[in-house]
Amino acid sequence: MKFRQLITGAAAALALVATGFAADAATVVVKKGGHRVFVERGVPARYIGRDRVVEIVRARHIRFVGQPYMYRGNYVLRCYDRFGRMAFCRIQPRTGAFLGISVRL
Repeated sequence: MKFRQLITGAAAALALVATGFAADAATVVVKKGGHRVFVERGVPARYIGRDRVVEIVRARHIRFVGQPYMYRGNYVLRCYDRFGRMAFCRIQPRTGAFLGISVRL
């Protein structure tokens, strides 16, 4: 198993040297466990759409006001907490993970 990984790594290193490192923006395939992970280098980060942010907040049965906007690297959406106070929902823009509700004081 280790010998096969060593040979594969050496072949990948030779391929990079042979191309003269011109493949910076190309797709690099990394094999982890039983599946392959595709890593793209030189590609700008992709963010989820604003309509997807609204769907994520609706799925949690949270009432919201207005449109989501970017603030300090996260999507922020004005909403109401469970007590009816004005708050802000934060969503991670790359994965769509719900980061929580911040109550406005």
